[in-house]
Amino acid sequence: MNFIKRFDIKGKFSILKNFFHDYVWKKSSLNLAIASIIFSLGFLQFTTPQFYISTTLRESESSPSPAGGGIGAGVQGLLSFSPAEGNAYTEFRSNLYSYIVAQRMWQEGWATQIYAAGDKTKDINKIERRHTISEKISSFLLGYDLYDYYSPHDLQDYISASVSVAKELRATNISVSMMTRDQAFGINFLNELILVTDQYAKEYLMLKSQGIIESTQKQLAVSRNSAITASLSASINKEYLKIAILENDMPYHIYFIDPPYSSEYPVSPNTFAIFWSNFIIFVISSIMFHFIRDNKDDLW
Repeated sequence: MNFIKRFDIKGKFSILKNFFHDYVWKKSSLNLAIASIIFSLGFLQFTTPQFYISTTLRESESSPSPAGGGIGAGVQGLLSFSPAEGNAYTEFRSNLYSYIVAQRMWQEGWATQIYAAGDKTKDINKIERRHTISEKISSFLLGYDLYDYYSPHDLQDYISASVSVAKELRATNISVSMMTRDQAFGINFLNELILVTDQYAKEYLMLKSQGIIESTQKQLAVSRNSAITASLSASINKEYLKIAILENDMPYHIYFIDPPYSSEYPVSPNTFAIFWSNFIIFVISSIMFHFIRDNKDDLW
């Protein structure tokens, strides 16, 4: 109780009350509060809503190769070596951000939706770029040419900047997400990007197996050792089996747990946060202005 008496609650409350009436409860503060609402409304009119598009994937499990004995099994084991399952995420992520995948997405017509407002009549290789004034000035001063048209490299940059791929440590699920103002575009783009990325991985492995078959057949043609010949034949059969397995519509690296979906409401901008933050900024500015004006002789 002695502490409360020494603290002088009534005196502190009186100072706070006087400060409120002198600097907060003023017509100018009310005007600025109204101005903050008008400013927030105007700001929102020039802000593009962004929806969160996401999907959950899981790494496909690799089937273990049958084990066996003898020289043939040892050679086959060496030739059938494949990356560990944990590398599937790394490969998938690298392929998704690669130029090859961007080029395939470009050829599928996504360039017109991103850079030509969905005008499918435009040639994808003749979509003109719009350069900023600063880019043009830099080009003039430094003496280099600006590109006239968009290219798959620009789509690759768009994917790298817009699409996020994440996986928690020791987890099997992979999260792929992006932000976009068009919900339908985001869902379709993310779905197509994942399918194209996985298909590219399958085609690369089929080409690799085909290369192994061709080189192994050359060795088989000159081999005179029956054990080595049997091992080489088994390796060729294994690669043919791998190609046959990969020539289907089933996923290779990943498969969908949750298909791409969009948030119901835009996650950006946060309307409440904009109104509230602008209100606080405008009101505090009014308080600081009156406080400095009334106490300028004591402050300086």
